[in-house]
Amino acid sequence: MLDLDEETIVALATPIGSSAISVIRISGKNSISTVENIFISVKPGKKLKDQPTHTIHLGYIVAENNNVLDQVLVSIFKSPFSYTGENMIEISCHGSYYIQQQILQLVIRKGIRLARPGEFTFRAFINHKLDLLQAEAIADLIISENKIFHEISLLQIKGTLSHSINKLRKKLLDFASLLELELDFSEENVIFAKRSELFSFLQELEGSLKDLIESFSLGNAIKKGIYVVIIGEPNVGKSTFFNQVIQEDRSIISHIEGTTRDCVEGEIILNGILFHFIDTAGIRKTKDPIETMGVKKTMKKIEEAQVILYIFDSSSKKEKKIISNIQKISKKYPLKNIFVIANKSDISSFQDFENFKSKIPYFFKISAKNYHEVKKVLHVLSYLFLDKLKEKRIVVTQYRHYEALKFSLQELLLAHEALNKGFSVDLVSIYIKEALRYLGEITGEITSEDILKNIFSKFCIGK
Repeated sequence: MLDLDEETIVALATPIGSSAISVIRISGKNSISTVENIFISVKPGKKLKDQPTHTIHLGYIVAENNNVLDQVLVSIFKSPFSYTGENMIEISCHGSYYIQQQILQLVIRKGIRLARPGEFTFRAFINHKLDLLQAEAIADLIISENKIFHEISLLQIKGTLSHSINKLRKKLLDFASLLELELDFSEENVIFAKRSELFSFLQELEGSLKDLIESFSLGNAIKKGIYVVIIGEPNVGKSTFFNQVIQEDRSIISHIEGTTRDCVEGEIILNGILFHFIDTAGIRKTKDPIETMGVKKTMKKIEEAQVILYIFDSSSKKEKKIISNIQKISKKYPLKNIFVIANKSDISSFQDFENFKSKIPYFFKISAKNYHEVKKVLHVLSYLFLDKLKEKRIVVTQYRHYEALKFSLQELLLAHEALNKGFSVDLVSIYIKEALRYLGEITGEITSEDILKNIFSKFCIGK
């Protein structure tokens, strides 16, 4: 996979199956000449090799027996002005499965090899058309299922995150150069930078790395969808709220406590962000073994969720217990976004609403039976994450990048500590070089064969 051979490759760039059109992609030095031998233009005498790059030509694909397989459009992309950096051809044919396979087999018989997963993008990476981070962003763009993740992927393809990483690497290289100069002139006892400036420089770099690392929890959530777990005691209106959110009667609603025994899930998109809502079993002590299992599942879902939506019955007389429950949740999950909903406001006798509002950032008094009141909660929920995205601007979405950033920060912190304790410059330099190596792995300037295999094997064959 990783040896960039001289072979020309081919693959279907559109999904297998019947459709209006299909696209067959060919890349390599023999792509244009090979298609020339099986293509007859509607304009007699037209040769593909003589046509300029980024042009489209109408004609017919003809098999060895002179049988016409299909009328097609052939798009020409000449090196280096193509996705892969090589000569490329894209054949747009009719979307019959039979036609797709006939053209593919014809091209293969002409000596072109079937592409491996991700091989087109791998060639683009090797030919410096994009870096490794941008290649992964392309894979993310293909699987994006919501507007915000789509936008993040596009920004990464444009190089926003790559630019940030490269900027950090350049600063670190400048830092390493100063240390190397000091090592070269160690016998003359020359110092090229004040230690206070070096400390300040390291702190700035550490802060930048921490910002990127912290953005991963948000970026990963946006990529996979935000998980919102709905919790509370039995019969407080959790299922009613859930059904209103997804606009479907998926959870059973009953006045009998303990109706929900298992987790029920549903998805919606709010302002371009995918949210997974989870209706859970009411939290209470019970001797019913099945209900107990449901409560255990609830506790597990709370751990996994980014948002806890705690609902209580505002018509009940358990004000002290409700306050105690909210305090316990806030203390146990300080890093999660907690929304508190006083339900059944249409029949409520609850008196402490103003006190709640002053202590809880996201507090709502609603009737879950009223969809317009539920929508107010959803509006705040979606803008909470939109505002966080605006604050971060650049977001990390890949676990591989997150790990490399963490390791790079660890090396910087070791360098900082070594410098602070007055250790030798050569030891500090070792830590800095390791930090540089981890950053280089993100963009692919420094990488291993195993990492490349793992990344490109996840692509579809036509990409």
